[in-house]
Amino acid sequence: MKKSLKNIEPEHILIIQTAFIGDVIMSTPLIQAVCDQWPDAEVDILTRPESAILFSKHPRIRRIYTLDKSGHQSKYESFMDRVRELRPNKYDVAFSIQSSLTSSLLMLLCRIKIRVGFYRQKFINVKIYPPKGLHIRQRYMAMIEPFTDKTYSDETHLYLGMKDKQKADDLVGKINKNRKILIGFAPGSVRETKKWPASYWTELFILLKDKGYDIVFIGSPSERELCATIIHNAGLEAWNAAGELNLLESAALIHKLDLLVCNDSAPLHMGNAVNTPVYAFFGPTVKAFGCYPYREHDKILERDLPCRPCGKHGHDQCPLRHFKCMMEQYPLEIAQLIFERFTHESKT
Repeated sequence: MKKSLKNIEPEHILIIQTAFIGDVIMSTPLIQAVCDQWPDAEVDILTRPESAILFSKHPRIRRIYTLDKSGHQSKYESFMDRVRELRPNKYDVAFSIQSSLTSSLLMLLCRIKIRVGFYRQKFINVKIYPPKGLHIRQRYMAMIEPFTDKTYSDETHLYLGMKDKQKADDLVGKINKNRKILIGFAPGSVRETKKWPASYWTELFILLKDKGYDIVFIGSPSERELCATIIHNAGLEAWNAAGELNLLESAALIHKLDLLVCNDSAPLHMGNAVNTPVYAFFGPTVKAFGCYPYREHDKILERDLPCRPCGKHGHDQCPLRHFKCMMEQYPLEIAQLIFERFTHESKT
């Protein structure tokens, strides 16, 4: 589009973000910027069913629509249902955060005039060319730049409800009765090579408990067994909250922690969004991919190896069969980093 976009006043805006939970959280600065840029516009979201709850407490989101890519319906049926549902809303502007053909076709079929997306995406008429080397949240923020000269915050954020916070308060009250340091462990991930070994989590658990720290395990229902195994093998007590909390309740619990230790997975981004320090294990992935913990007191736990990175999303097994990127990050070394952190804090 050749005409200036700086003075447009859309009445109806659609934001499409159908990636996984971590990417959705990294989109929150852009979503907030869109809401702040056009405070009188009606802003709707299209996302995956599992991510919808992340926007349920957002004060400016009017409607949350979902596109189920792996449900009982075929992808085509689900897609056409959304087109029929969205077209009557007569959106003036749509932001497609993921560069997908599905999103492009949806915007075309919904007859949206201003279609914003990254330069490689098909059927986009406002193309975004972000600089290289940005954190993903900053890359997403580039999508608002054609519309304003203002600078908006690029910090991720989640809106939590009172019930979410109360559930976290109640749980912490049961775990952390003596006001000790409370550390969260999130040992799961979708891909096996993004997981620090379970036996190492057990050893780290023992080392931290010996120092008097309290531990709570966090994760999805599918990760509850992994957490239970780590606790059982340590022979110690810890609260296994994996599978007990929804995403916003989990975020509220993470907010109460003194530190979150996790893999390169969704809890990392939840920790950043609620301003809890994060120590994250990076194996097959690297900081250059842009999905790293970004706050001042965060740490990326990694080994410098010639075989890294071996894939943006990890693998089911190490391509070289040695898994050095995780196996050579030893529990005692990680424990020492944590001890030093809290020793330093106690002196300042």
